[in-house]
Amino acid sequence: MAAPVPLKGWVLENADYPNHQGLVRFFELFKQDTQGRFEGKVLWRQDLGAQKDILPKFKQGELDFAVLSNAALTDAVSEMEVLSLPFLFRDQEHMLRVLDGDIGKGLEKQLASKGFIVLAWYNGGSRSFYSRNKALRYSTDFDKLRMRVANRETMINMVKSLHGEPSTIAFDKVADALKNGELDAAENDLISYELSEHYKYAPYFVFSHHNVLPEALVVSTQRWAALSEADKALARQDAVKSALYMRQQRAQLESTVRARLEKRDGVKFSTLKGSDNFVARMKDTYAPVVKNQQATELMLRIMTSN
Repeated sequence: MAAPVPLKGWVLENADYPNHQGLVRFFELFKQDTQGRFEGKVLWRQDLGAQKDILPKFKQGELDFAVLSNAALTDAVSEMEVLSLPFLFRDQEHMLRVLDGDIGKGLEKQLASKGFIVLAWYNGGSRSFYSRNKALRYSTDFDKLRMRVANRETMINMVKSLHGEPSTIAFDKVADALKNGELDAAENDLISYELSEHYKYAPYFVFSHHNVLPEALVVSTQRWAALSEADKALARQDAVKSALYMRQQRAQLESTVRARLEKRDGVKFSTLKGSDNFVARMKDTYAPVVKNQQATELMLRIMTSN
């Protein structure tokens, strides 16, 4: 029997994270369904570097598969930037329904024409707000609030649109800044909220889902061209199965993290009130992104979808 064809895949995070586990699952399924003709190896940031480091390797075919964030895909198809807008998706489930449906299929066609063949959509989680002194449930709660955000234009503009004061201090300094009152609030995903121990200094966590993070399992054009039609069908099938698996893993992990945090003294969870008011305030934040008719139509289609 011939030796299996080796495949290489990349994902940013280590094996503790659901997206890494999803890629492992994909290779397991593909090996099984091709009777061992292919065997994949998962590499991550510590092996090959960050996303910007691996993109040239992926485009040259040195990497066969990768789990990419929306940032890399935006460089190829500008409309993908719309997916990074705050308050675009209502929650993670809404994002996945959109990308699994007709809107996602349309984006996949555009990406394929630019060399990114999307096999399935992964769930990168969602970012929410947390604060020191009160739950941030209403759009008016952000007035003059000093909030740390990721150093991205849309996130900075989001805080300004809410009449807050954005800060982009380094992530490793956020805990001390919350502790000493230099910051009033910050935002991140639930898992990072626990790992960073920000809950000790900002116990009010509101599930705002203001930034929901799609990721794509993509295959290089070189590897795709080398697969038979039958193997392409198996790869698509197994990619979708792996996406469902990783979504379940993320849901379980977030549920476990929330349960642990609920047992911590002082940690309080809540949800936004009046989400339409948040969207209404985002006009200036949306303007630099929805600068053409295609982007505007995409944003409206997503916001009005079920």
